Amino acid sequence: MKTEMRQLLRAGLCLTGSLFLTSAYAQDVAINITPQTIPMLNHTNGLLRVSMCNTNPTNITAPPNKLRPQISFPDNLEILDAVNTDGTPLTDYTVQSLTNVEGDHTIRLLYNGTLAQFDCIEFDVVVSGKEIGTGLITCTLGFQGPQTVGNNAANDNSTATMPVELNLPVKLKSFSVSKEGNTANLNWVTTEEVNSDRFDVQKSDDGKKWNTIESVQALGESKVSKTYTAIDAAPFNGQNLYRLHMIDKDGTSAYSEMRNLNFNVASHYVYPNPVSDVLILKGTSSKIANVTVSDVNGKAIYQSNANVREIDVRQFKAGMYVVRVRTEDGQETSLKVLVVR
Repeated sequence: MKTEMRQLLRAGLCLTGSLFLTSAYAQDVAINITPQTIPMLNHTNGLLRVSMCNTNPTNITAPPNKLRPQISFPDNLEILDAVNTDGTPLTDYTVQSLTNVEGDHTIRLLYNGTLAQFDCIEFDVVVSGKEIGTGLITCTLGFQGPQTVGNNAANDNSTATMPVELNLPVKLKSFSVSKEGNTANLNWVTTEEVNSDRFDVQKSDDGKKWNTIESVQALGESKVSKTYTAIDAAPFNGQNLYRLHMIDKDGTSAYSEMRNLNFNVASHYVYPNPVSDVLILKGTSSKIANVTVSDVNGKAIYQSNANVREIDVRQFKAGMYVVRVRTEDGQETSLKVLVVR
């Protein structure tokens, strides 16, 4: 590796070396970072390769305890260690600081050795993917003490990205939802499971607040196709978002993509209908904010601001009425009721 890098550096600088010869004591070291080429999965470790090369056009060696690389990572990557490229404990470096707090995941090292002209040194930073996503990694070459004379600052910075992808505890072939009356049927198929524990079926009406409506036991270990089902017997009126929270026995987990169903479900209903004496309100667990009963001309003949569940209609004249029920969460239901005598 060093021989190849030397040849490349000599070839690149032989044309431009005359531009630097006026700085007889200049020292120029370039730094670059290269992420691993294979995809990094959530809750797994990955490597970032850091390379420093003495690109000075004249035969000047970088002194010891001078080069100070600093690498900063986004919040979805946690720094675990810095190691030699063969995975052994890091040599010839001093780790000056290693921070893992929100907004600051940074490691700074000091290279203890010398770096001759056209020589390159490399090490790896080991990171763990904590969340799915992509953020910018920045690397800066600093200097212990004053910056060296003639340093080309354009070579002192490098950037890269290491996307963290979804790491499913199972291989999910499909996940679908369908309506059957006022019921949602959920169906999913796995083709492989390793150490899987369960599937938590979750529902939301806004994609932000999720509730588990059912837990389905997983096979645990499987390399054959397996079909799972679940039912939501009480969907929301309107949008219903569903997802699977797939959980391993070791506690690691991942989420499936979301699926959506829309229902036009009355939040309340009344009985008996027709009615002659007492009208009973039934429906969701949402508390009633107010109830209004109007005649066919729109005139309100009954109003209540309490959480009523019964309305005495014995004083009402026979005929058609409209009952409007408004709940504390803002839902409103209008129902036609026939009063008979």
